Amino acid sequence: MSVKNLQLAQSVDKNLSKLPTGIRTKIISSFDKIIQNPVSGIKLHGELKNYYKFRVGDCRIIYSFDAKQSLIQIVKIEHRQGVYK
Repeated sequence: MSVKNLQLAQSVDKNLSKLPTGIRTKIISSFDKIIQNPVSGIKLHGELKNYYKFRVGDCRIIYSFDAKQSLIQIVKIEHRQGVYK
């Protein structure tokens, strides 16, 4: 199942530009993996129960997936220590 639309939150775009080039490249290439299979990430629990996480080294991509609209919204990309706060 492939998705047609990918949206980045404004804060994600800003954080992505601050990351080192090597990590940024890995994260951008992982967007293709998420688009190809949106449920490949791990479903989160608690307050973030409507979101998935995708691991890229020590960084985590937090995103939501809407099958009806064929849309993935990337809401956060941060280091694993601070991403869930």
